[in-house]
Amino acid sequence: MPRELSLVTPAPVSIEALVAAAAVVDDQLGVRALYGGAALQLVDGADVAVLTIENSRLLQHPLDAAQVTAGLDLGAAEAWWTEAVTPWGADGEPGVEVAAGIARVLGGQLRVEDGT
Repeated sequence: MPRELSLVTPAPVSIEALVAAAAVVDDQLGVRALYGGAALQLVDGADVAVLTIENSRLLQHPLDAAQVTAGLDLGAAEAWWTEAVTPWGADGEPGVEVAAGIARVLGGQLRVEDGT
């Protein structure tokens, strides 16, 4: 069962932000495109996925944005929503660290659904 992550950022998640955040966590992580480019996946040296991140979507309607981002501060700026998954437990920690790094790089916020 994967751990679900949600990013809310003032700009869409780019491959540059993903690579920058990944390099801080583990400079040996590789990236590959999935689903015809609809998602990017970070893999370790054994080709095991540590983070799968979908393309960002602009939250255009304030009501929709408020519903999907409950508990996150959107501010007045444009908001982009990005969903991601990591493996459950310790195997997923590098992916969570990368997602947190993306949030820092882009000045956004991260929500981790960890079942607690």
